Amino acid sequence: MAIDAQTIANLSPARKAILVLVIVLIIFGLYWQLGYKGKARTIKRLRNDLSNKQAKLNENEAIARNLPRFKEEVEKLNQQLGRVVQELPNSREIPNLLETINNLGGINGLEVIYIRPQNDVDKGFYAEVPISIKVKGGYHEMGLFLDAVSKLPRIINVSDITMGNAQEDERSGVILLDISALATTYRYVETGGKK
Repeated sequence: MAIDAQTIANLSPARKAILVLVIVLIIFGLYWQLGYKGKARTIKRLRNDLSNKQAKLNENEAIARNLPRFKEEVEKLNQQLGRVVQELPNSREIPNLLETINNLGGINGLEVIYIRPQNDVDKGFYAEVPISIKVKGGYHEMGLFLDAVSKLPRIINVSDITMGNAQEDERSGVILLDISALATTYRYVETGGKK
């Protein structure tokens, strides 16, 4: 069936309205499919990009506003790290620490039999340095020695304390004990390796 201008003119007004509506819908559909749909996706993507970049800009502006405070916090953290590193001797300071422990034993009335460092135990940025200690002296003197060790600027944990072989000192009448313990200190290890 051929459609010409005379056929369209002879249609009833309702059919003419339907025909116009169908033509408008076809034109709108073609416009939607060929033009608007792709551009709408592009607009949506660009809006999302704009939103993400705006959020990133806001975040960077907040960081920039707080930069002096962040720098101050970094400085405080660096100072704290410096203090902690001071509490963790490096390998060159271990002999001095052993001498200090030895002197504390003598000052507090203990006879130091030996102080022997053992193999380090690597823990990443620090290493445990176990030290075997054997002394002879009284229970009270050992308490004074442990108190003095706890007041050193270095971190030193004393564990595995054993006391035995009690004997009375003939000169002083004090009960002397053979005392052994394990003192563990820690040393800073640069870049995760042994120093």
